[in-house]
Amino acid sequence: MIFYAVPVSNFCAKVEIVLALKDLSAEVRLPPSGYGSAEYKSIVPAGTVPALIHNDLVLSESDSICEYLEEKHTQQKLLPSTIENRAKVRMLARLHDLKVEPLIRSLFKHMAPTQRDMEFIETVKESLSQRLELLIQLGNFNPYIAGEDITLADCGYAPSLLLAQKMFHESNVSFLLPDEFITWQNRLNKHGKVGPVLKKYGHAVDQWIDLKRTQ
Repeated sequence: MIFYAVPVSNFCAKVEIVLALKDLSAEVRLPPSGYGSAEYKSIVPAGTVPALIHNDLVLSESDSICEYLEEKHTQQKLLPSTIENRAKVRMLARLHDLKVEPLIRSLFKHMAPTQRDMEFIETVKESLSQRLELLIQLGNFNPYIAGEDITLADCGYAPSLLLAQKMFHESNVSFLLPDEFITWQNRLNKHGKVGPVLKKYGHAVDQWIDLKRTQ
């Protein structure tokens, strides 16, 4: 398998967590000439990351890649056994992609000091806190988002919330995760397969923030 990714992408880290949990190896490549380039689009038509190439199959979009890996490689199942519980995990995962991650992404340009809008950042913090409270109501933190086992629902939130924490810290905005998320995050950081992915991703985010300070 060939996995096209960039180090600072939380969606790429999401797929890396799935690969790690399933003990799968992939050749990691940067998009040639950058994602969105004509050269990269000749390989991955969508021109986005993450992307996965497996034999003749070319996949973009992190959810599609994660679902493919889940069905193709059945070790360490990341979806529950019942239809109802699988539907709930997918709902929780979609809430990340549609409701939580876009809020976090909206902070990107504000990491450059010359473009930082503190009022906007505070508004994002409040909205994010509200959506995490909703997730607590919908989930079953015990200690993972959907219960006792890691599922696809955990894989997206883990890097995205780490990214959010680092961006709020850089902006000198106090942001505390709810208690349920603190317990969840601590468990993931100590996890033998997930922890190293998050540590590597955290370093990549730190380097990106260092670069943004000069802009």
